[in-house]
Amino acid sequence: MVRSFIAIDLPPRLQEALGALARDLQEARAPVTWAKPERIHLTLKFLGDVASERIPDIQQGLEEVAKRAASFRLTATGCGAFPTLQQMRVIWVGLRADGTALNRLQQAVEEAMAQLGYKREQRAFKPHLTLGRVKGRHHLRLLQELLLQRQDFTAEAFDVTELVLYKSELRPEGARYTPLFRKRLTGEAAAAE
Repeated sequence: MVRSFIAIDLPPRLQEALGALARDLQEARAPVTWAKPERIHLTLKFLGDVASERIPDIQQGLEEVAKRAASFRLTATGCGAFPTLQQMRVIWVGLRADGTALNRLQQAVEEAMAQLGYKREQRAFKPHLTLGRVKGRHHLRLLQELLLQRQDFTAEAFDVTELVLYKSELRPEGARYTPLFRKRLTGEAAAAE
């Protein structure tokens, strides 16, 4: 079995900006497990444990999605916590796309995987980048204040040009992500974005 997910990679400059933001937030000394910047990505669909013989079907599904999806721009902007700042469990940075391209891509991936028998996600898609996961309650007030002070965080926009199927291995030192398949987005941009 291969624990896997479908994602969008981030450019190194954005990873560096996210790392700098996380270092600022770490001043709170709150009990947060911070993501390594080079491992941060935008998950479009978590598949879970997949039988190895199903990987070619997933690749074929992603190839079909990529033929219809055009590249588009994304901007990392704003930050906060899920479910709320008062009950924080996940520290995130938001994402803004030009038009509806990101939502359309995520829905196309969801539909392609549903056709292969993977359960549809019931929660609404909220595009975000996970900076860290809260592991306790002390020093959270200061972390809330730091997040509020950085609400205007914005990084340089970047082009989304491919889908990536990742293998995720959980290890004591943190998850290790290995790309199994990359597919370039080659579709035409929608005329009425």
